[in-house]
Amino acid sequence: MRAAVLTVLLLAGGDARAEPSGDGYCDFVQGVAAANSAVLFAPTLYTQFGLVEQSAGAVAPDVNSGGLRLIAGMRVSLDGIYKGLATRDRARADCRRHTALEQVRGETTYQALDARATVLDQALVESEKILKQTASDLEARRTTAQEATATRLRVEELRQLATQTRREMSLLPQPSGPLDGALGAFQRADDAVEKFEGKLRRAQAFDVSVRVGFDQFLDRQDGNPSPYFAVVVVGVNLGALFQGAANERAAAGRQRLVRSGRDPIAADASADRVRAQIETLAQRAEEVAALEADLAKQIQTLDRLGGEDSKRYRQTVWFEWIKMKAEEAYLVAHLKALREVMGGGS
Repeated sequence: MRAAVLTVLLLAGGDARAEPSGDGYCDFVQGVAAANSAVLFAPTLYTQFGLVEQSAGAVAPDVNSGGLRLIAGMRVSLDGIYKGLATRDRARADCRRHTALEQVRGETTYQALDARATVLDQALVESEKILKQTASDLEARRTTAQEATATRLRVEELRQLATQTRREMSLLPQPSGPLDGALGAFQRADDAVEKFEGKLRRAQAFDVSVRVGFDQFLDRQDGNPSPYFAVVVVGVNLGALFQGAANERAAAGRQRLVRSGRDPIAADASADRVRAQIETLAQRAEEVAALEADLAKQIQTLDRLGGEDSKRYRQTVWFEWIKMKAEEAYLVAHLKALREVMGGGS
């Protein structure tokens, strides 16, 4: 008995953490599960003292129910232990679902923005050189004030685009691991959440507990020759007979809802939505790649021509080329990440 009680107490005080997420969601759901399961795991101490009314189903019935009586003991709920384990398992599945969802809708965009930011950061170094050369040309009267102002505006536009990209990245979850198959992982985790919720619903129909304690009349000399007791109590609600089909129906309906993308949680994590994103981004990537290649050819042509007029026009084309190059990097990285979450680059 002491070993069993110690095991129950260890379960009640155990930590339910599994894979904490950076945004605190996993800590939240698993902390709530740990708090709820601690009460379900732990034994209940109870006592009664006084002129206790005795029922026909009392543990130690006595024809003479009068007298000062002390009943004290401990109750361990076996169904509570089962519910506590299911509660913690549900929280872990919820954590896995959240992590996979963040990969599908957040980390894919983060990787795309990171690719754009890399191109812009490299371009800003070159743009600063252009800005210094423009200032030198203006001082030497090799360019006009209008052209110098236009160059400063183009450099500032690149700076703002880089700052905005970094700001958007700060609002998204950073990559936490490989994205391969994240969509399937989300769906499996959501199925697991519903599975454990079904277990908790079924467990409500059962009440299984063990009571041990002490029952003694205190104002009688004869007392109770055997004051200690141990009782197993089993209760079953007949509604359990009708739960199986209902739980199966709920699980099947949940699967259809999640995979259709109509559930608010899964709105960004349905296969149809991801495929539509891939199709749109692929078409956009082709268009941007063609424009980027055309601008790159113009820069090469202007480099061969030489001359001040070609140099100034080359700067204008260069800034537009950098924006297209950054956009192309964004689209290619986003496409790659989305194909990974679909599984195996399919």
